[in-house]
Amino acid sequence: MNNAAVSLAEQNEALQQALARKDAQIAALDQHIGLLEEQLRLLKAKAFGPKSERMSQLVGQQALFDLDALEADEKPADAESASDDDVRETITYKRRKKRGPQPFPDHLPREIHKHELPPEDRQCACCGEEMTVIGKDVTCELEYEPAVAKVVEHHHYSYGCAPCKQADEVLEAPIRSAPRAPRLIPGSMAGPGLLAFVIASKFVDGLPFYRVERLMGRLGVKLGRATMCNWARHVGNRLERMWELLLAQARQHTWLQMDETTVQVLNEPGKENTTKSFMWVIRGGPPDTPIVLFHYDPSRSGSVAARLLEGFQGTVQTDGYAGYDFLGRAPGVVHAGDWDHVRRKFADFRKALGRKGKGGKTGKADEALKLIGEMYELEREAREKGYSATELLVMRDQKLRPKIGGFKAWLDHLAGRVPPKSLLGKAIHYALGQWHKLDLFLDRAEVPMSTALVENAIRPYVIGRKAWLFSGSPEGAQASSRIYSIVETAKLNGWEPYAYLKQLFERLPTAETDADIARLLPTCAPEPNTSPAEPDATQ
Repeated sequence: MNNAAVSLAEQNEALQQALARKDAQIAALDQHIGLLEEQLRLLKAKAFGPKSERMSQLVGQQALFDLDALEADEKPADAESASDDDVRETITYKRRKKRGPQPFPDHLPREIHKHELPPEDRQCACCGEEMTVIGKDVTCELEYEPAVAKVVEHHHYSYGCAPCKQADEVLEAPIRSAPRAPRLIPGSMAGPGLLAFVIASKFVDGLPFYRVERLMGRLGVKLGRATMCNWARHVGNRLERMWELLLAQARQHTWLQMDETTVQVLNEPGKENTTKSFMWVIRGGPPDTPIVLFHYDPSRSGSVAARLLEGFQGTVQTDGYAGYDFLGRAPGVVHAGDWDHVRRKFADFRKALGRKGKGGKTGKADEALKLIGEMYELEREAREKGYSATELLVMRDQKLRPKIGGFKAWLDHLAGRVPPKSLLGKAIHYALGQWHKLDLFLDRAEVPMSTALVENAIRPYVIGRKAWLFSGSPEGAQASSRIYSIVETAKLNGWEPYAYLKQLFERLPTAETDADIARLLPTCAPEPNTSPAEPDATQ
């Protein structure tokens, strides 16, 4: 009987252990399902929802990152929304100012058409005397004339001495010819204006060469896309030294930003045509003469960034990509982080929850996004008010440092209470992993909170890539990187791209020394007769 009781007890204990294991398995599966559902909601939000990361302002909310309140209202670790008490959500809108008719630029030519009464209609109906002009009403309309292609013939005359040629004792009569001006592409039919138009069409306006081919066809000119591709490669090769001088200028400054984006390049040695290569981008230089540099490389390795930054001393600001981690060990280099990517992690979690999160409540993502938004607003106000470096550092120390300290304490508190594989957990651990780089901007006035400047510099390239899709060869990709560098730097420095390129292509063939080339760099001020560049929506 005792043996039977012991056997039943052992069986009962084994059954309890089995049930406990099953419960643990069910809990793990439930958590896994929850993570998958969260990822599915995020993918749906990215595919079908609005692309903007803006969120409504939250009011009536208790002080953010109050640890005492968090302890009092602790939620279970598997409650990924980590929602607070119900609060009222108010959506506020900032109405844009209505833009009326804009004045026409002064550099546009004007034609004046006078509309007068014929002499027979100028007789006064009362007294019969001729009426005189007492005023006029001026209305303006903007007209457009299509482009005109023309052929420029260069006649080079040769000169000889007739008496010397007739003399028997002169074996060879001297002949002199008018010198031929050097051309950017020797032997090419393309003039500087046509080259500037072709380059600007693709690298400024994002038109593939087959569309430029159609456009030229409407003008009655047969210009093949293969010819234009060859021109672009030649132009890129001629811009190599200008690119190197711009890189040297960027290295001399104490701050720059780096990022990279993908590019598909055909006929790369040892790579399939479907694989991705990378376009590295540097945004730096002094505030009054900014520089943008593109560099093509098949690899995303940090060694590419190391080569580009060789000899640089100062602060490099990047996102959290691990390829930049060597910057923290480079002598004389400070590696600063980017708050935009921290914000996006919490915005992804917010999107996965839907408009109001679980149960219509606001949660931790809302708190993080609200605080980061307040920090951005303080930085924006400082820029608009034109703070000096000292004033900016004082503002950051007094207003931003306490907010960032509270945010750090809030992250530390939640780090062990949120599943690390959840979107909220990933956002928290990403921010903590980048923290040694995120607060560096507080003590460096030249460093902004985000890498928006370099991301905006990439945008024209990304927009163009959607149209032309890929580069036909590594040489073409390298040429594109140099052309984009010159064009985007010119735009940032106030040049109208076509006008700058035409002037550059006219003068570059005669530039023989680095000093000559340096005077042609887009960081030089535009000439007075050059039309100013219109504000670019992509910058």
